[in-house]
Amino acid sequence: MNSEDVIVYFTALVAIGIIVVGLLTTALHSYLIAPIVIIGITLAIFVLLAKGNFSHKIESIEKVCFVITFIAIICSFILLYKPM
Repeated sequence: MNSEDVIVYFTALVAIGIIVVGLLTTALHSYLIAPIVIIGITLAIFVLLAKGNFSHKIESIEKVCFVITFIAIICSFILLYKPM
């Protein structure tokens, strides 16, 4: 097996695990976890559709996720420390 194929396989397993754990948590505990399931499904689709140049596609997805996470952290700090 090609090393890139192994990375795709393990990444798909992680995405499936995120979906399963997210669904269990959403069904048994709280609906606040539902966005994790949606993100997991989206990433699983990206991983399963990726053919060739997988590392370049993952790096670009990683950059987008970093920007989204950075914006979410900024928004959470603004909401947390806003004056009353």
